[in-house]
Amino acid sequence: MRGGHVAGALLGLAAAALALFMEPSALQRGLVAGAGLGAAALFAATGWLHRRHLRAAAEHERRFEGLLGIAADWYWETDAQFRFTYVSFLVSDPLAAEQLIGRRRWEIPEHEASPQDWAAHRATLEAHRPFREFLIGKRMPDGRLVHLSVSGEPVFDEQGRFKGYWGIGRNITAQRAASLALASSERRYRNLFARSPLALLIHRAGRIISANEAAARLFGYPAADDLLGLELLSLYDPASREAVLRRLAQLDAAPIGESLPPTDAVALRRDGQPVDVTVSSSHVDLPDGPAIESIYLDVTERRQAESALLHSEAMLSRLFHSSPDVITVSEPDTGRYVMVNPGFLRITGYEAHEVIGRTPVELGLLRSADERERFLSEIRQHGSVQDLLMHYRTRHGHTVLVQLSGAIFEVSGVRYLLMLARDVTERERERAEHKAILDNASVGITLIQHGRFQQANRRFEEMLGWAPGELIGQPVRAIWPDPAQFERVKRITREGLSRQAPLDFEWEMFRRDGSRFWARSRASRVEDGGSDRSATIWIVEDITEERRAAADLAAAKEQAEAASRAKSAFLANMSHEIRTPLHGVLGMAQLALGSGSDAQRREEYLRRIVDSAQTLSAIISDILDLSKIEAGRLQLDAVPFSPRAVLQAVQRSYAEQAAQKGLELALHVDDGVPSQVVGDPVRTQQILGNFLGNALKFTERGRVVLTAHPAGEGRLRFEVRDTGPGIEPDVQQRLFEPFTQADESISRRYGGTGLGLSICRQLARLMGGEVGVHSTPGQGSTFWVELPLPETEQVGPRPDDAAPQDGQLRGRRVLVVEDNPVNMMIAVATLEQWGVQVVQAHTGQEALALVDAEHGRFDAVLMDVHMPGMSGYDVTQVLRQRYDARTLPIIALTAAALVSEQERALAAGMNDFIPKPIDMNRLHAALVRWVRRAEDPAPTA
Repeated sequence: MRGGHVAGALLGLAAAALALFMEPSALQRGLVAGAGLGAAALFAATGWLHRRHLRAAAEHERRFEGLLGIAADWYWETDAQFRFTYVSFLVSDPLAAEQLIGRRRWEIPEHEASPQDWAAHRATLEAHRPFREFLIGKRMPDGRLVHLSVSGEPVFDEQGRFKGYWGIGRNITAQRAASLALASSERRYRNLFARSPLALLIHRAGRIISANEAAARLFGYPAADDLLGLELLSLYDPASREAVLRRLAQLDAAPIGESLPPTDAVALRRDGQPVDVTVSSSHVDLPDGPAIESIYLDVTERRQAESALLHSEAMLSRLFHSSPDVITVSEPDTGRYVMVNPGFLRITGYEAHEVIGRTPVELGLLRSADERERFLSEIRQHGSVQDLLMHYRTRHGHTVLVQLSGAIFEVSGVRYLLMLARDVTERERERAEHKAILDNASVGITLIQHGRFQQANRRFEEMLGWAPGELIGQPVRAIWPDPAQFERVKRITREGLSRQAPLDFEWEMFRRDGSRFWARSRASRVEDGGSDRSATIWIVEDITEERRAAADLAAAKEQAEAASRAKSAFLANMSHEIRTPLHGVLGMAQLALGSGSDAQRREEYLRRIVDSAQTLSAIISDILDLSKIEAGRLQLDAVPFSPRAVLQAVQRSYAEQAAQKGLELALHVDDGVPSQVVGDPVRTQQILGNFLGNALKFTERGRVVLTAHPAGEGRLRFEVRDTGPGIEPDVQQRLFEPFTQADESISRRYGGTGLGLSICRQLARLMGGEVGVHSTPGQGSTFWVELPLPETEQVGPRPDDAAPQDGQLRGRRVLVVEDNPVNMMIAVATLEQWGVQVVQAHTGQEALALVDAEHGRFDAVLMDVHMPGMSGYDVTQVLRQRYDARTLPIIALTAAALVSEQERALAAGMNDFIPKPIDMNRLHAALVRWVRRAEDPAPTA
C-alpha cells in the first residue's frame, strides 16, 4: 500500500512539477533551476520508473526519497482534513519532519503567518483549490526566522472524492535576503542620489529622465520633478551648448561605464541667471536602457574667489606703485633692495635700476650702518617696528626725516623685510604752528587728562572768563560751581565716551563770573599707549546767538505754517466762492428758460445771471492777477491819465451798490491834485475799486468817502474812509497777506477770496508805492494807497469803463472767427446791437477764404485763438503775410488770460488781446480804437 501510495505521489508530483514549470513565476523557475534534479527531472525519472519498474515500487520510493533529501525542495502530503501524512526529509532535521505528521499547517507553533494570510489559505483549502507560493515563516530553535514558500494541488479519487493535498515546499530565506538586500541597496542608492549635495542629472537622448533636489536648487526649480522631461541643452548658456553637444556625442559612442573628465561650463538658472559649473559625465546602464549621468558642481563662488584674488593682487600692485609713501622690500640679512615703489624713488631721487641689488648704506641713504642696525635691532627684538624716526639723505644731498615701520615676512620659505616710510619733515613745523592755530581758532579747544585741564586755547579761556594760562592744571570741577550739575555732566561724558564714539551735546556752561551761556560741545577720547595716558579733547562753541536765531526761525516757521493753514482755508473758501456765482448763473438761466411769457421776471433772472457771472469773473481775475504777480509777468503801463476821471469811474461803478444799502458815497479831490499824471490807470482803478468795494461790503450804515490829495513831489495819496465796524490791531498786521481775511466768518457772510488786499499791496509796490490801513474797532477804517504819479502836460484817454456810445461802430464790417456756437452767438448779438455788420467764420480755413475773397476789406477781425485744425495763431500768421496790421486789425479772443498767451498773440501779429469772459465795454473800446487807427494815414518817412 505504501509503495502504491508513493508511486501515485510520484505521478502527482510530476504533474505538479510540470504545472509549476509551465507557469513563469520566479519561485517556480527557481524551483526547477535550484533543485538540481528538479521537478522536471523528477517527472521524467518517475515516468520512466513507472513504465519500466512498476513492480519495484518500494525500491523506487527509497530512491525518490533519497533524491528529495538532496534537493532544494521537499515534498508533502495531507489527508482530507489537511493533516500532514507525509513530509520528505528536506526540512534539515528528520525528527522535525516527523513531528509534522498528523498536524495541520496552522497548528504548528513554529509556522508563522498573519491572521489574514492564514484565513485566506484555509479558505483556499476548504474550497479544494490549488495554491501557489503561500509564504510562511518557520521559527528555528536558535530564534532565526526561515522563510518558506509552499505550493499544493488537491487530490481526488476516481469518483472525484477529495482525498487531501500533495505539494512541494522551498526554503527561500537566501533568495528573500538577497531580494531585500537588493531593495535596500537600491533604496540606499536612491537616497544617496536624492540627498547628494551635488546636483545629479540622468538624461537620455538629450532629455532629463531623473534629477535630485540639489539639481533643482542649482537650476532654480521648485522641485526635482520640475526638471523631468526638459531638454538638457536648455539648462546651458547658449555659448556652452555646442561644447556640450560634442561631449554628449562622444559619451554616447563610448562603452558603458566610460566617463569624461570634468569640464567647465556656464549653466542657466530658471530665471535666466548664469551659474558657473564643473560637469562630470558617465555612460551608465539602467534597467530601462543606457543613459548618461552628469554631476554638476557649482563653482560660482570659486570663480568669484579667483576673481577676487586677481583683483586683490591687482589692487596690491596698484597700491604698491601708486602709494605716495615709501614701500620697499629687501633682504633682511644683506639689506639689498629687491623691490622699491615710485614713492621711494621720488623721495630719494634715484632711478629703479640704480637701487635694486644695492643696500641703503651703499646708496648713502643712511649716514652710517649703525642707523640700519638700530632699525634691524628693533625688528629682531619685537618682530616689527612702528613709527621709528630716521633721517634719509637724498641723491641730491638733502636730508628728510622719515617715519619707518617694518616687518619680516616669508614667501615660499624666503624671508624678506617689508618697510614703509613716510616723509614727516614738515611735521615738526606743523607742530610749531599747532599752538598758534589753536589759539586763533574760533571755537574753544581743551585737553583734559586725569580730571585736570592740560591744554586750553585762548578762545576757550576767553569763553569761560579765565586769564591766559590760568586754567592749566585746574580741576575740571572749577568751571562747574554747581556740584549736582558737575556730577551729571561727568556721568553723561563717561557713558557717552564708553561707546568709543565722539560725544555731541548742547548745554549751559558757567563763566567765571557766574553768568551762563549755551554751548555746543564735542568730546573725543584720545588713546596714547594705554588707559593711563588717555585723555579727552573738548571742542566748545558758544551758540547763544545761534539758539536765539533758531528761536526766531521757529517763530517764522510757525508763521509760515499759519500762512499755509490760511492758504488751505482760502482754497476751501475759493471752492465756495466759485461755485456760488456758478450756481447763480446756472440756476437763473434755468429759471429764465422756464419763465414763459413773464418778461419782467425773465429780465430779473437775466440781471441776476449777469451779476453772478461778473462775480465769477472777478474771482478768476483775482487769481490770475496773483499768478501774474508771483510769476513776475505782470506788465504795468506808464501812460497819461486823469486822476479825477479814474476816481469818478470808481464812484460810478459802486454808486448803485451804495444806494441799495442806503449809504452815502462821497468823492473829495484836493485842488492840488494834477489834472493829468503818468502811471497805470487800470491798476490804480483796480486798487481803489477793491478798497471801495470792501468798504461798502462791511459798512451797514453811515457813509463812505473816497479822497485824493498830494503826498509830496510827484506822489498822490488816495484814501477810502468808512463808518463800518473797524478792524482789531492784531488783524491789521496780517490783513494784506495772501489768503487772509479779518475773520473766516467774513467769507461765510460776505464772500470774497482773501486775495484782493494782497493784490493791492503787490500792485502798489510794483508801481513804487505802498498801501496801509488805519482803523479803530467800532469807529470805522481808512484804507490808503500812495503812488508815484508825476504830473504831465499830455492828455490821456478816459477810462474804458464808460458805456459804449451809439453810432461809433455803426456800419462797420467785422469778421468774427469762432468755433464755439455759444461764443459766436454772444459776439454776433453784441456787435449787431452796436450796428456792426457781422460776417461769421467757424474755422481757420473758412476765415482765410473769406478775407481773401474780400481782399482784406474788413474793418476788424475778432479771432478765437484756440480752434481745432488751424488755430487763431496760425491764421493770423498767414494773414500777416498778406495784409498789414494797420489796414486789417486782428483782436484775439481767448479764455486763456495768462501773460504768455498775450505775448504769443502779439508775436503772431495780432493787434490786441481780449480775455474771456469778454467785457463788452472793453471790446467796444478796443474796436473803436483800432478802427480809428486803421483810418489814420500811415506815417511818412
